[in-house]
Amino acid sequence: MESSPESVASTWQRAKPFVVAVAIAAGFAAALGLAYVLLNPAAPAPRGRVPGATAPMSTVADVYMNAAKHEDCGMTRVLTTSNATAWCDDPHLTSYRLVARTGDDGQCMAYEITTTASTDGSMDAGSRGWSFCFVQTKAGWRLWDQGQG
Repeated sequence: MESSPESVASTWQRAKPFVVAVAIAAGFAAALGLAYVLLNPAAPAPRGRVPGATAPMSTVADVYMNAAKHEDCGMTRVLTTSNATAWCDDPHLTSYRLVARTGDDGQCMAYEITTTASTDGSMDAGSRGWSFCFVQTKAGWRLWDQGQG
């Protein structure tokens, strides 16, 4: 079956809005994908060695606190469960001192911490008591909860 030039032109005229719509949708999807990649960079890698699964809780807590003080966000994120927020850079942890191991099961560490003020105003600059509670996971001890007191 042979097509006439007029029927080919007519078919193209009917298909043109569909082709344009597909091109617009593809361009929009590509722009969304690029925006996602640019706005959600990969999590930073830990700058040091992550404690192994058999490391004692006190070792993991010490690595975590040192990473928080030095703004090693990759390390604090690796050592934090999805239940808690990893300490990173706001407010900046300027110093810390272990006070005691606490909690009914001894899985919390009480510290005296000193920080800068947070940018969102939720924490003033200065020193305060702060607890970090850990839970045993397949990967080792990980931060489960934290807070003042």
